[in-house]
Amino acid sequence: MKPGAELAALHDRMLRADPRLDRPPAPLYAVRVGDQWLPWSAGGHPALEFCNTYAGWGADPTGVPTPGSDWLRGYPTLAVRAGHHDLADGPVVEALLRRAAEQPAEAAGVLADARAFRSALHACLTDPQDGAAFGAVAIVVQEAGRSAVLTRGEDGLAHWRLPPSAGLRLPLPLYAAARAAGELLADPRRFTVRRCPGTGCGWLFLDESGRRRWCSLATCGTRPAS
Repeated sequence: MKPGAELAALHDRMLRADPRLDRPPAPLYAVRVGDQWLPWSAGGHPALEFCNTYAGWGADPTGVPTPGSDWLRGYPTLAVRAGHHDLADGPVVEALLRRAAEQPAEAAGVLADARAFRSALHACLTDPQDGAAFGAVAIVVQEAGRSAVLTRGEDGLAHWRLPPSAGLRLPLPLYAAARAAGELLADPRRFTVRRCPGTGCGWLFLDESGRRRWCSLATCGTRPAS
């Protein structure tokens, strides 16, 4: 009996040493966008999704994230995420990915800045009295504000976009996340943000009802990773 089409295709990929065969298993509660894994959108706001790092991605019994559980693994993930949350246009994301491949050192620096910003934002959202965290976030948000213009989209809604005159810069996805963070911090809803107390979770939600809804579906990361 001859092998089926799927098995034949797999054999062909093995002969060609297809790098996609070496991909790690899909994280729990993730969505694949292009070649990148991103967490599910659960928090209700792009700024919260930026912080929802380890939820459902695996943790040991003490809540310590397992290796590889961070979604923000590289600059491409940061760029693709901006497009996924409609914080950057598709062509801009593709151009950023090409430039990051040409400038790996610069891309690595932006990635480090993004991780530092994420930590400060998480601290700021979970403790409104943390002045140091707010100051660290504010610096990036203010820089982001100088890099974009507010435009009216075809849907009639306003969108922050990078003007052509600003040129293509690798920090753009970080600035996109920062603008979303600034909007949330200026919104009274920031005081309703709740963190799931589940072991190995930590997702942030705009309010208690959202947390209950996701946890009741067992998507908050309290289940052991498969």
